[in-house]
Amino acid sequence: MSIINPEIHWKYNGEIGDRVANDIKKSFIIPILDFSPHSPYNIRTLLNDLDKTDGEVICIFNSDSVFDELKSHPRIDKFCYNNKNAGVSRSWNIGINMAEGDAVFILNSDLHIKSETIDQMFAYLFQLENAVIVGPQGSVIDFKTHKDRNYYVKGSFREPMRVHAVSGFLFAIYRQRFIDNNLSFDVRYSPCFSEEWDMGLQVIKAGLASYIVPVNGFAHEWGISGHPENDEIIYFGKRMNRDEILVNNKKKFIEKWFK
Repeated sequence: MSIINPEIHWKYNGEIGDRVANDIKKSFIIPILDFSPHSPYNIRTLLNDLDKTDGEVICIFNSDSVFDELKSHPRIDKFCYNNKNAGVSRSWNIGINMAEGDAVFILNSDLHIKSETIDQMFAYLFQLENAVIVGPQGSVIDFKTHKDRNYYVKGSFREPMRVHAVSGFLFAIYRQRFIDNNLSFDVRYSPCFSEEWDMGLQVIKAGLASYIVPVNGFAHEWGISGHPENDEIIYFGKRMNRDEILVNNKKKFIEKWFK
């Protein structure tokens, strides 16, 4: 039996059901592993947030229990069910391949977001020079030390800024530019960590740009990235240690880009 068993499902209803695919302006991709016990927000609250905006919602389920409970949710327009956790890069790639919107939003399931923030990000994405990715937080990186030189959080800047990498909990992709330049999240970093930095360098190599943009209408509680005490990740059924993943992905990143 295959390790990853994708059950792709398309369900058109409501407003999206009245439009042809080319009229979809926004696609929202949400990878889901659990109900975010570390956060006051979870996939249920996020789907409520998205009920206030237009666009297709695409869920990438990496958990049996969450899939069984939410697969018929009226705000979910498409989903992919993986019978094991496929990790960050694969989940994002699956969602992007299913998306039809001009802008593809990647959202953590533990995110709270206002509709005006979505609209602001959408506008920035299509107005900023050579933009292919925009998000509310990101970093300028010292690649020699493999550390952030500056990490910019909500409220710390007032104008859009070009950065090396945009944080992965919330960002938007200019889908046509992304596709035309053969961009894709590198699965060698699976299950997590380093995929944003790698994409940042892919974007630079393509002559495009990543920006952080001054939007404030969102809230997010860091999961494993901000809580190193939660050091175990189950990926394709294998138990993996957070610190070991970081060390191994640092080696992979340096080998790919600097050797």
